[in-house]
Amino acid sequence: MEFLTTLPNNLLVYVIVAHALFAIGLYGMLFRRSLIGFLISLELLLQGVGINIMAFGTYLVPDPMQARITTLFIIGIAAAEAAVFLGIAVAVFRNYQTIAVDKLIKLKG
Repeated sequence: MEFLTTLPNNLLVYVIVAHALFAIGLYGMLFRRSLIGFLISLELLLQGVGINIMAFGTYLVPDPMQARITTLFIIGIAAAEAAVFLGIAVAVFRNYQTIAVDKLIKLKG
């Protein structure tokens, strides 16, 4: 039972969770066919990066405040990116009546 009490304070646990989120987000970005699924995958990817920065900043840097500020900056960028992306998705749906990426052949440049 001692293993369960020390589990949350281990850097390896945070790194594994961060890498799992990043891998799930990357898989979703590569294989999702809708804009909303793509957005959710991108958010998972960014949150995995944020957890990784917080973990390494907390355990390996003498001043963890820099990691916290960087993570807050990443969260702010993710929120702004989600707002812009949802606006684009609504505009695409109004014009083409679909959010499936495969059906949007008119958008090729």
